Amino acid sequence: MAVPNPEDELQRLAKLLQKGLPPVVLVTGVNDPFRAEAVDRALTAIGEDVDLRVLDAWDERASGGGGGSDDSGDGDDDGGGDDGAGADAAAGRACAELQDLRGGGLFARASYLVVRRGSGWWQRHAESAAALLPRFGKGCGLLVEAPKLDKRKKAAQQLVKQVADAGGYFEFRELYDLPFDRSRGPLEGELCKWLVARAQKLGVPLTPEAAWLVVMQVGKATPELLAELQRLRDRIGADPKRKPLAPADLRGQLTCSFGSTPFELAEAVLADDRRAAWRSARAMFDRGVRAKDGKQMDAAGVLPFAASWLHGQFAAALEGRQLLDAGVSERDVAQKCGVFQFVDRFLATIRRHPAARLRRGLLAVHACQRLVRLTGEEPDALMERFLAQWFDGAPIPSAEDLEL
Repeated sequence: MAVPNPEDELQRLAKLLQKGLPPVVLVTGVNDPFRAEAVDRALTAIGEDVDLRVLDAWDERASGGGGGSDDSGDGDDDGGGDDGAGADAAAGRACAELQDLRGGGLFARASYLVVRRGSGWWQRHAESAAALLPRFGKGCGLLVEAPKLDKRKKAAQQLVKQVADAGGYFEFRELYDLPFDRSRGPLEGELCKWLVARAQKLGVPLTPEAAWLVVMQVGKATPELLAELQRLRDRIGADPKRKPLAPADLRGQLTCSFGSTPFELAEAVLADDRRAAWRSARAMFDRGVRAKDGKQMDAAGVLPFAASWLHGQFAAALEGRQLLDAGVSERDVAQKCGVFQFVDRFLATIRRHPAARLRRGLLAVHACQRLVRLTGEEPDALMERFLAQWFDGAPIPSAEDLEL
């Protein structure tokens, strides 16, 4: 079954809270802002006469759980009959916070435990929670919030199913930027509609076109989009009655830009898209580039990486153009150049550029690579120089010009 729109999940949560919190609520999914909003709404529904404990499990370690060992055993194990006292005692030793949910304390009628960022906590204590759930006192409950809940253990699977059947399981996915019907544009997608609604709530109303401009510049991550709306509100002031801002009204107002990669840069350069190429280059140096392992690449490696990829793309395009000029059929050119993906794009590139221009672009890349090694110029300045040489015909220094 497809995961619902996060806004629909919030509405479902609101209806549930009107009836009262169930014994267990699980808030999961990759969308951080929606998860946080769901927890905030649940916290407001907890009565003042309830003993509330909020546990941030971010720094907990696996060694923190007792694992049900017998070193702290006491009189709770004396019966072990049909009431399951022995199992309860073991679960309580595994997680003392859950034991408190069997009833209220001295000054509260009930207890409620909220576990934030609880992936690790859930992995260690899901079995204990499942064992103690039938013993929860009236009005007591547990809320676990985490991007992902481990369901490999049978007890965890059964608990999740039980909670879901009771309507207490909520999953918040990312918003789709495009509608399912591809004949409709991105302005009708979930992401753009959500951004328009959230901007109105923050007092910086946007037209759908302006909202999509923010997405294109900032990216599709909801935390960054929210942060940009808040910066925009701080800069121009909040006024829900203001006429919605159009794209022209945002010129010079947006402080955040999207991320990019050398692959996008090369594509923009060879497509002769000046604006996209400059924007891509600026984004790489402002926000960095992620390596294959997902970690942020060292700033010193951005330009060599970009220049190396540009060199390979220019070399392949130049070879393809020379083959085309020599009379080789288009359907054979890509294969002879070792290009097996995005063949149509490759052929469009070699049709667009004559060999002389591609050769000049390759020389410009060579010059950029030499300047990286021989001078102390800033990498972003060297990249801007290359772009000026490609788009504007700026002079390219020869090897003799660079002799020191």
